[in-house]
Amino acid sequence: MASNTTDPVVVEADRRVAEAKASLRARIAVLERRLGDVRDRIDLPEQVRRHPLPAVGIAFALGALVGGRGRAAGRAPPPAAPALAPRPRTLGSMALAIVSGLAFELLRELAIGRLRHTAERWWSEHGGALDEPASAHDLAPDTES
Repeated sequence: MASNTTDPVVVEADRRVAEAKASLRARIAVLERRLGDVRDRIDLPEQVRRHPLPAVGIAFALGALVGGRGRAAGRAPPPAAPALAPRPRTLGSMALAIVSGLAFELLRELAIGRLRHTAERWWSEHGGALDEPASAHDLAPDTES
């Protein structure tokens, strides 16, 4: 009985299987790298940090677009509701509220970050020391009239 390891058909099949495995592994490695690149590009919080002003502009434009879709071009505006009566909310108005809230949150975070950066710069320029505390006389209101 002959051994299957010396059979040329088996040897050729094993070689093809090994080539297919190597090719598949190489393709998987390429796909993993591409997926990592795509993940880095799609990372929305990082994109907003890198490009804050365009992100706010996009959020505003999307909010205006969604808000503008709530009213059709040829339709008359709804009659004015009494001041205290609740108005029904549309999907567009809710989406606009969400986008506006996110935009304001982003602006607040940017402002706080900028304020922190300015305060840290001021602190480092002044040697990290506070001026002498004000005396009680300096804090008293001016009573001369």
